[in-house]
Amino acid sequence: MPALRVILSLLIVLVGYVIFKVVWPPLNFPRNIPTIPCYVVFLPIIFDIDQVDIYNTYIKVQMEKYGAVKIFFGSRWNILVSKPEYLAQIFKEEDVFAKSGNQKKIPYSAIAAYTGDNIISAHGDVWRKYRSIMTNGLQHFKEEPFICNAKKFCGLLRKNRGPTGNVLMGPLIQRLTLDNISQVVLGFNFGTLSEETNELHQHLIKIKKQIFHPFFLTFPFFDMLPIPSRKKAFQDISKFREVLVSRVKNDLINNYKFEQTSYVSSDLIKAYNNNIIDYKQLTDNIVILLVAGHENPQLLLSNCLYLLAKYPSWQKLIWKETQNISNYKDLNELPLFNSFLFEVVRLYPPLNIIINRKTNKKCRMGQDIIVPKNTYVGYHNFGVTHNRNVWGNTAEEFDPRRWGTNIADIMIAWRSSKNSCKLTSFHGGRRACLGEKLGFVEMRISIFEIIQQFELTLPKEWKEKMTPAGPLCPYNLQLNIKSREKDVGVCE
Repeated sequence: MPALRVILSLLIVLVGYVIFKVVWPPLNFPRNIPTIPCYVVFLPIIFDIDQVDIYNTYIKVQMEKYGAVKIFFGSRWNILVSKPEYLAQIFKEEDVFAKSGNQKKIPYSAIAAYTGDNIISAHGDVWRKYRSIMTNGLQHFKEEPFICNAKKFCGLLRKNRGPTGNVLMGPLIQRLTLDNISQVVLGFNFGTLSEETNELHQHLIKIKKQIFHPFFLTFPFFDMLPIPSRKKAFQDISKFREVLVSRVKNDLINNYKFEQTSYVSSDLIKAYNNNIIDYKQLTDNIVILLVAGHENPQLLLSNCLYLLAKYPSWQKLIWKETQNISNYKDLNELPLFNSFLFEVVRLYPPLNIIINRKTNKKCRMGQDIIVPKNTYVGYHNFGVTHNRNVWGNTAEEFDPRRWGTNIADIMIAWRSSKNSCKLTSFHGGRRACLGEKLGFVEMRISIFEIIQQFELTLPKEWKEKMTPAGPLCPYNLQLNIKSREKDVGVCE
């Protein structure tokens, strides 16, 4: 009996400690910014509520007033920022607010096993090494696969239309962006557009369900426990990484194709052969190229097609503006098209919340927020781009004309918004996303091909809402696809 009482006492103390750590922020966290109640992060698991509703109901007022809040996310309390001045400081003071991705934040988790130590998460000399290897391939690439794949994608849309013309868009858009990133950046054809049951694709779908399970994302420390489903998740992730690198080996290494090509993967292989990076670093960066390179465009394209369907007047304007285009590069010069793209990024930044920086020392953020050492600091992209103090009273409205009326002014406004940290979808400072150019080329070509062939509308039976957590895009997006008379051809 005494032993049992001791065990029960220890359990009570342990449960009390866990509750204390979850319910209240650390005592050394700044007192002059508000605390978002810990239960907010659990609401999408329990109720039918999306993350836009959560922001507007529980976060917006305090975030706009203070520019920063304390929030529980990923098994710890963090400081989440939306004020441009704070963001500019974070991006500038790279060594104080150091990049610290999942491989450091939650190294025991399934998501850390998936992505590893890569160019997005690395810091300091390691990041500079990765950047020097990968920059050229991400800035100079062939556009032809984007064109061919966009035509194939339109063929898939026709094939998958239901009796009423409705199409479930998410799985098809993922197939498009997987083939795009594999062919343009990794140097092999994933094969998802041409194969209905692609083995590698099916494997990816399975592990993404395991990795992004809402409960284990919220409480990643459960990945340390001997839970059979989590052990299976780790095994599946390891197998996927092996198969992916094997595909790169078969297409680039075994036949020495990497020596004659300028894919990002080719440059990584050369760096590995020259002992600049090790095999794990090679694998981690190939995986992150596939992950970020298909997921972010998938989200952005989903948002673009959703808003084209929601605002038919803008769809018609862009369709008319593109009628005389004969060279895909001319899409860069279209004011309506590009202002629409920029407004989509502003209204629905694909990655809503990013928390991957950790303070290396006690520091002051702004004039009066004292941030302790070893604190994770992130930014709420949706909060930044919907802040009325930054974007005015029309911040909640979809208004592409806010960017300007001619392409020169539009591009100046875009760069200014990024430089002033009014828009952080592509991060900022030295760590600005290297894939921005590639992503926009992919968007322009894909959207151009789609609206040349189809008129898009929102089905009445589709419930209009955004994803409940994580990446920000329409939840289970369906579109009604009506063919236009114009035949733009097919890519074989």
